[in-house]
Amino acid sequence: MLRQFSTRRIIASFLFDWLGTIGMLILAAYLRVQIGFLPQPLLTLLEGLQIPVTNWWEGMRPEDVFALPIIIIISIIWPFFFSVFSVYDGRRNESPKAELLNVFMATAASILALSGVLFLTYRETSRGLFFIFFLLDLGFLLGWRIAWYVYRANKNGKQGVGRYPVLVVGAGLIGQKIAAELHKYAGRDISVVGYVDDNPQKQGQNITNLPVLGTLDQVLDVVRDYNVCHAVIALPSRAHERLIEVSQTLQGAAVRVHIIPDLFTLSFPSATLDGFGGIPVIDLGMSGIQRNQRVVKRVFDVLAVTFVLALLSPILLVVAILIKLDSTGPVFYKGKRIGEGGQPFTMYKFRSMALDADSNIHQDYVTRLIRENIRPQALNGERRGTLKMEQDARITRVGRFIRKTSLDELPQLFNVLRGEMSLVGPRPPLPYEVEVYQEWHKRRFEAPPGITGLWQVKARNQVSFDEMVRLDLEYIEKYSVWLDIKLILQTPWELVKGRGAG
Repeated sequence: MLRQFSTRRIIASFLFDWLGTIGMLILAAYLRVQIGFLPQPLLTLLEGLQIPVTNWWEGMRPEDVFALPIIIIISIIWPFFFSVFSVYDGRRNESPKAELLNVFMATAASILALSGVLFLTYRETSRGLFFIFFLLDLGFLLGWRIAWYVYRANKNGKQGVGRYPVLVVGAGLIGQKIAAELHKYAGRDISVVGYVDDNPQKQGQNITNLPVLGTLDQVLDVVRDYNVCHAVIALPSRAHERLIEVSQTLQGAAVRVHIIPDLFTLSFPSATLDGFGGIPVIDLGMSGIQRNQRVVKRVFDVLAVTFVLALLSPILLVVAILIKLDSTGPVFYKGKRIGEGGQPFTMYKFRSMALDADSNIHQDYVTRLIRENIRPQALNGERRGTLKMEQDARITRVGRFIRKTSLDELPQLFNVLRGEMSLVGPRPPLPYEVEVYQEWHKRRFEAPPGITGLWQVKARNQVSFDEMVRLDLEYIEKYSVWLDIKLILQTPWELVKGRGAG
């Protein structure tokens, strides 16, 4: 309920965007013809773009500026890209910032697609019209959303609390996680008032900036004092009888109850509550990235890799020469990895180790990391230990440099072109790593393996294995083209900092 936009909001937003975009096109045509005076800064900008600004309006009518088929083309392109960028999916727009970014990306992609279609069809379309339309449409699509969020924030501010006050029952780790997630949806009229918990040490305390308002026996008093209409119960499974008792009490007070099952700790990020015939059902969601998303991801990968390979080809050549001069052996390392669906494939890297290096050292290292789920700092005895082996005698001099800068990963771009990997996704493991996986670890195989990912950007090898897997699952759950672009842009900065590299 909290993760989705309402059906009414989705329909209203879609119609507003669709009709508003058509309206901005007509307005752009009117301005293109009728306005004979433009501010000097805009005139200068248009002249710099080689767009003619003299006598735009003489002897022309608005309907002469664009053809009716262009309206039809826009009516198809805009909904398509707004769907691709999940503009109307509440799960992808958990905050105003996230929604505005998705709208910006969808509008920019739509404009680029429109320019390509017009180049092939209506090349006589005015560049002035195109430029004015882009500015008007972007301003409209972002502007009405900003105005809506400001209106809702002011309304909630005057009322002193959100339209839907929410109480969290249980101030443990799960309850704190739920409260943090609920904060992301404040723009949807949700206001978390605090916790109730039976732990006497938590009474009167602030936990994650929220007060503990009383015990579970005092839940009705809290409901009355704060006019609570939703309660989220986050109690451990050992408190099963208490959970039933509190649920009945809250429902008797006309509070809508949402129960977070204890299997939340097993990390099913797509799970939702459903039911039929009065029987509660936990829907664990569809596994992996869905079909339409895969098509978009694949197209993006191929286009991006083609560009990157052309740009980085001199660097690839220099690294290959350095490896050949530094040690005997081939330039490339070909290793067996486990990819999507648990299928093996051959992954390419620049060779960073001496020829015939013993793999047992690394196998013992990662086996202990996975089985014991300890932080790498504890295993390495260093404050900034990483999941990679930092002190490895098998690594050559050039190998140490290219591993530190992650240049050894560049040949995996060819794996991306072959469709075995993606630019962004979970890192592909070695077969002996998979042998010690728990079952839930294998959910990493629900997406194509990647060169970079959420784990590399957020944690950069400095977390336990379980935490790494949870970040991989979070990426799969929240996948979007914008998220891929954002992670790709953040990766070079992480490499420059050198945090956790090795």
